Amino acid sequence: MKRLLFLGDSITDCGRLWHPEHNGLGDGYVKIIADFLHMEAPSLEIINKGHDGFTLPAILRNLSVDCLSLTPDLVTILVGVNDVSIAMNTGKSLSQQHFRENYSVLLDRLLSQSSAKIVCMGPFLFPYPQEYNLWIPTVLKVEEMTASLAGEYGLPFLPLHKPLNRLAKELGCPAVTTDGIHLTSEGHKLIAKIWLAHYYGI
Repeated sequence: MKRLLFLGDSITDCGRLWHPEHNGLGDGYVKIIADFLHMEAPSLEIINKGHDGFTLPAILRNLSVDCLSLTPDLVTILVGVNDVSIAMNTGKSLSQQHFRENYSVLLDRLLSQSSAKIVCMGPFLFPYPQEYNLWIPTVLKVEEMTASLAGEYGLPFLPLHKPLNRLAKELGCPAVTTDGIHLTSEGHKLIAKIWLAHYYGI
């Protein structure tokens, strides 16, 4: 594999456009992965195409420019929490947003218009503040739909909600998340660890 590309929202973005010293990788899990892989394969190209605020439909709208035109060898997808936010704040359910159908379209396009391998990662949320306990069932629905589709397409699925919340119980939520959605360096390190464990198993 020569070119690894990451699609997602602010959790993937991590200020990639605002920190030129990080070579467009942001300062989150993508950079941690890149730093690790570049130690043994400096020529490996790693591209962060996360966008702050992106929902699944936004990723679909930008797919040609952000992904397909770059002919990646491996595409990792982490999306869903902003779609959950829409459901919780507007009452427009995941079904009304056509989340499952849109994710299927995303996978169909990637598989038919590229030769990339695909890794699907699940969304996550912390009960920090406690009000987010009301959101977690919807996050788990997104996780279930994503895992189900990955299984149907024969693709790997990496769940993140349980491992991250387990870490938050061990260290305390403030050590892992800044606001219940976004991660501290400890949270990003765990995602990178989970992703790298899969990558080396490919």
